[in-house]
Amino acid sequence: MKTLSARALAIAPSPTVAMDARYKEILAGGRPVLSLGAGEPDVPMPEAGVQAAVRALREGKTRYAHMAGLPELRSALSRKFHEENGLEYPPENILVTSGAKQAVFTALTALLNPGDEVLIPSPYWVTYPEAVRLLGAVPVEIATRFEDGFKLTPEALRAALTPRGKLLLLNSPCNPTGAVYTRAELSALAAIAVEADLYVLSDEIYEHILYGEAAAVSPASLGPEMAARTATVNGFSKAFAMQGLRLGYVGAPAAWAKAMIAVQSHAAHHPSTISQYAALACLEAAPGVLPAMRLHYQEAREYALARLREIPGLRWNDPDGAFYVFLDITAFGMDSVSLAEYLLEKWDLATVPGLGFGREGYLRLSFANSREVLAQAFDRLEQGLRALAPHAPA
Repeated sequence: MKTLSARALAIAPSPTVAMDARYKEILAGGRPVLSLGAGEPDVPMPEAGVQAAVRALREGKTRYAHMAGLPELRSALSRKFHEENGLEYPPENILVTSGAKQAVFTALTALLNPGDEVLIPSPYWVTYPEAVRLLGAVPVEIATRFEDGFKLTPEALRAALTPRGKLLLLNSPCNPTGAVYTRAELSALAAIAVEADLYVLSDEIYEHILYGEAAAVSPASLGPEMAARTATVNGFSKAFAMQGLRLGYVGAPAAWAKAMIAVQSHAAHHPSTISQYAALACLEAAPGVLPAMRLHYQEAREYALARLREIPGLRWNDPDGAFYVFLDITAFGMDSVSLAEYLLEKWDLATVPGLGFGREGYLRLSFANSREVLAQAFDRLEQGLRALAPHAPA
């Protein structure tokens, strides 16, 4: 028989998905395994969204809808972009997708040609380089430094530029590091993007999960030249705990948006109408639900960092956003995959190896969990790492 797609066969499986699958396999076998792995909110979906979904089902709103999303949802998202992000995306420039992951992939599909280079700061979300490769384009990983808070610097961006560079992919707040770019930092990168004629894809899925003085800044808000070259991705999975309902969205300049809508019309037609009605209700309820969500993660973050300070041999940058800590585990004498497997198999604790995020020597922990679960999970983490104490500094 003839072979399958070389591009598909070359795609690396997601380590977050693989670790979560192994965690669930062990859990199904009856072992009391806990997870600091998958980045999944532990808070419930807002009740307003639940009731809207039920109402939509009872009213029979299950037929095909507009391929770019419900008109009323696209209008609401246009207002959201304007009021919260300072962005002017009219409804016709917005595409509603089956999750933010699909929004990223559709934006890339509509933009990239084989051989185009996509500049991706590392560490990165695991899907970015694989999606680029699947389209026949070339991911150019730009290593960031622990000492810089894992943020891309203008110098590193300039050094990575070639004539084939077409897109800069930014994620702030960042998965897996929790880094949040300031307006000044983004402005410096934006100046280079304009000068080098780069498009920008800004993944802002964690924009509502921020700590301290950190503020979410959309690159497209930095001026007309950036607005004309930037697509802004977001979704409902993180802030509104709608991860299972699979709903994302992307706003973009007119030509890019039109191409994305054409792609989706053949790839998926449109996302779930029920999810879209739930999303409309969640947007309306946002002022009443987001503060409690932020407080929950703030408290979880403080607890997680306090527990980590009790474990010798670790170092990390305190996250300014999202709900992850990216741990430097090089002092323990094991690579990230081996250490993650050790914690899972010996201590019934799931984490995610940094290798999949483009950075060996790190583990990603998610603190999106209840205090009870976090307490037990960090007990296991501490016990497991202390058992490796001969490899750790005194």
